[in-house]
Amino acid sequence: MEKTSSNQIAEEIEKQLPKEEVFVPTYRCQYRIHSLNGQECSLNAVLRDVSKHGTRIFHTDPITVSEAIGSALEMSIYTDVIHYSRKLSGVIRWEKESESGYEYGVQFDEPIHLELFRTLHDSLLGIKNKIESDEPKNPHSGSLSIVFQAKEKIQAIAPLLAQLESSLNDYEYAVGYNLKEEIYEATYMLLQPIYEFLKKKSNDLYHELPPNEIGYNFQYIRQELREFLFLDPFVKRATVKPLGYAGDFEMMDAIYRNTNEGTNLLGKSLHKCTLNLKSAQAVFHRQNFFYRTILDRLKKAEGKIHVLSVACGPAREVVTLVRNADQSLLDKLSIFLLDQDPRAITEAKHGIRIALLRSKKKLDFHCLNIEISRFAANPKKYVPVSEMDMIYSAGLFDYIKTRTAQKICSHLYSILNPTGEIFLGNFSADSDEIGIMEVMDWSLIYRSDEELVAFADTITGPKTVGVIDDAFPQKFFYLTKNSPSKN
Repeated sequence: MEKTSSNQIAEEIEKQLPKEEVFVPTYRCQYRIHSLNGQECSLNAVLRDVSKHGTRIFHTDPITVSEAIGSALEMSIYTDVIHYSRKLSGVIRWEKESESGYEYGVQFDEPIHLELFRTLHDSLLGIKNKIESDEPKNPHSGSLSIVFQAKEKIQAIAPLLAQLESSLNDYEYAVGYNLKEEIYEATYMLLQPIYEFLKKKSNDLYHELPPNEIGYNFQYIRQELREFLFLDPFVKRATVKPLGYAGDFEMMDAIYRNTNEGTNLLGKSLHKCTLNLKSAQAVFHRQNFFYRTILDRLKKAEGKIHVLSVACGPAREVVTLVRNADQSLLDKLSIFLLDQDPRAITEAKHGIRIALLRSKKKLDFHCLNIEISRFAANPKKYVPVSEMDMIYSAGLFDYIKTRTAQKICSHLYSILNPTGEIFLGNFSADSDEIGIMEVMDWSLIYRSDEELVAFADTITGPKTVGVIDDAFPQKFFYLTKNSPSKN
């Protein structure tokens, strides 16, 4: 059995907007809408999310034209650095009143150049920030040293790697004898000391700098080493953030794939160095942790258990479960996979379906493409099961502040059964790779045991909380809805 929810509100009247390339921008946008259906109306409306084919917008008051649904419109996007205006033949497909205002779903007849707009905006915003910045104009000596030494080392070997790669391409037998794979491994081993240097020095710098100087100095390092770092598609995606944030499902999937990817031999070697960071390995290990945890609960369960994954990404742990678990165990499981990125949901469904077809097994799984904030505010509205046996989230809490984490935990706690469990992954404050993550512009919230336990501070019901340490630079917060004696 498989069920998939709408990307929008549950009501049938609200037409689902196209899901591809949806993102919630990190910058604030405004829309100016002008009705063309015989009446005219102009208003400022706040962006909720957008794809190249459609968007959702919000306004405190209703649009002041009769029969707003079906209206054609013009649209302009205004930010603090760029104005994007294009006459569209799109239509308003649905309207919804909420406690704070009115929400409208807009579908475009022609795609907008969303990626171009975002790229231009981010470039202009970077220029604006540099001009207006009150941060120090001169990089820290540690930043200068990192850039100088890293550049010197990479520039010395780059021509030699290019020559080697050219030679490999010239000789067909190199492919026949699988020499390319051997060369990839050899160059990775040779390049690893440079990467280790960058990792150690950037981490030392991160802890040495005052908080108000971290952003500027790591931006300087990133910009100066960009021509080399961007040869690795993983680092480039973390920095460019095509979906508006680092750590999206494609980056997670690159870690799981663990293949030779990059612009050239140098890029492939850098990519392998990146994926061999303990932080990347921690992401890979999370899926094993949750796979083993679910499998253990299935083996112990006498009847059906209900599991929810929040911000599920490609749900590789479920794919692994399908491949390895007996059908008798899978029959006990009903699992809900929730993510606000429709492409993550698509990838999860695809992976699970393929695993089920190949293994000739069945699984009761439900895919929910819903904004995390919307779900967290009222989880009972979207999950038809009133009591969950287990709820987990692999990486969501790496990005959210403690107060928000506490609110989410309280809401998740409300849908646990009397002995239900919550598991939440979070990178550790003890990590020695914070610096290299900042070089990529992949900023996380690193937490100690005490900070993780604080997730449960606002929960007043019975509970047992604790922290599970991992061999990699991460921890797992856990909560059981019972007395301490159960553990």
